[in-house]
Amino acid sequence: MTSTVQILMGIVFFVGAFILSQIIVGRRLRTTGARILRDLLEQRALDAFTAVDLNYAKANLLPKGLRDLRPRSLNDLVQSDIVGKTPKGKFYIKKQPDELKL
Repeated sequence: MTSTVQILMGIVFFVGAFILSQIIVGRRLRTTGARILRDLLEQRALDAFTAVDLNYAKANLLPKGLRDLRPRSLNDLVQSDIVGKTPKGKFYIKKQPDELKL
């Protein structure tokens, strides 16, 4: 093989690996978001009055083990207006449980 073909194959491989890693992280974020919603449903946090504290709401400064995606996923849920946050830092589900696709 010529060096040009090898370089092009290397570039294609690295682009494919990057796209695959983004797909994997996206799926992990989706499943983590579903777990957070199930956790809020189990705790009956359905409005601001029944909002609950989530111990994983803030990211650890010194993470142990694998990367914890729960704070990022929770932030995404708050930004997409699925989960609400009270001024005291408690969380609740804004949408009705039958509207959620878990």
